Amino acid sequence: MIEPCNASDSCPSYLSYRLPWDSKISEIAFRFQVNVSDLLAANSIDSNQSNQILPQKSLVKIPISCWCVDGIRRSLSTRYTIGATDSLMSVSEVYGGLVSAEQIGSANGVDAAEHPLASGQSLVIPLPCTCFNNSNNGAASVYMSYVVQSGDALTRIAAEYGVTVGNLVIINGLGQTQIDPGDILAIPLAACSSANQNWYNESLIVPNGSYSLTANNCVKCGCRPTDLSLECSPSGIVEKCSHLQCKDSNLFIGERHQNHTTSGCNVTSCIYRGHLGGKIFRSLVNSTDVKCLGKQSEPAGSPMESPATSCIAPYLSPSPLSPSQYSHSSKSHSLGLLNSSSAHRHTKKSPSQVLHFISLLVFGAYL
Repeated sequence: MIEPCNASDSCPSYLSYRLPWDSKISEIAFRFQVNVSDLLAANSIDSNQSNQILPQKSLVKIPISCWCVDGIRRSLSTRYTIGATDSLMSVSEVYGGLVSAEQIGSANGVDAAEHPLASGQSLVIPLPCTCFNNSNNGAASVYMSYVVQSGDALTRIAAEYGVTVGNLVIINGLGQTQIDPGDILAIPLAACSSANQNWYNESLIVPNGSYSLTANNCVKCGCRPTDLSLECSPSGIVEKCSHLQCKDSNLFIGERHQNHTTSGCNVTSCIYRGHLGGKIFRSLVNSTDVKCLGKQSEPAGSPMESPATSCIAPYLSPSPLSPSQYSHSSKSHSLGLLNSSSAHRHTKKSPSQVLHFISLLVFGAYL
């Protein structure tokens, strides 16, 4: 999909990158000239996993800025240094089909047939991206460029990313639902936005399944999938961060205090409100819930709690799922989580155990 434009603005965008070989996360970040912390956040991977090795064919979301260049949206911030045995085709393969050899040659004014590439030569890598005002049917969205693989179908892609086939057809200007390997689709990812949260001097949009570091990396904001709302808390990765505690309370950003009442529960929350320079803005907010959650004072539930126990994002996958596999993907898609079948085995009961169990049931029914 090529999005025409006539302004000089930019937007956050993603690339769906299939690894051509096993790669460290830090190597992938270097390959696309993006910050390691931004790459970890885009894939909801814990901040201490930059040297983790991801297997060949894993899908990784690459966060990029999408600019308006010569009337179309694209990213030109990635550069590649030619090695001794490189060709335009081999460089294209490095980027997983996101850009063709012809596109690389055209962007750099290079005709490899007439002028062989020189070792050490630096090439601009024109990568696809779209903005569409970060909106999809009025809902906040971040668009991801996805390379169609052999065996892919619009129905599977739509189901995997929570959109409709009709939506993909309209967004990508398709005359039919037929897609071919190598096609690049723009896919809208549902996102959380700070647009209506009265933040000071800051706007943030975070795709579902990702998080974002802000306020000089002192604050981590995740997107809660249940209602697509931003939830922020101290990141814990920066030693010296001030202004994380709300005034006149013992609550830090992301924490709340519950006060049980006869009619329900009064909740006081410490909410992040943006930042300016070294100052972090926050405020206390009072609300009422029908019932309390159990603890008197606790951090607000965050969709980013999972990296503490599983450092691989569920997005990472060794290969595309077939339609029959997809129905089970939400439970088994994570590379980092394995369920032991032994945990589900039932031991054989002796006759005395069975009689004892039945007597307990009868006694419980009598009570």
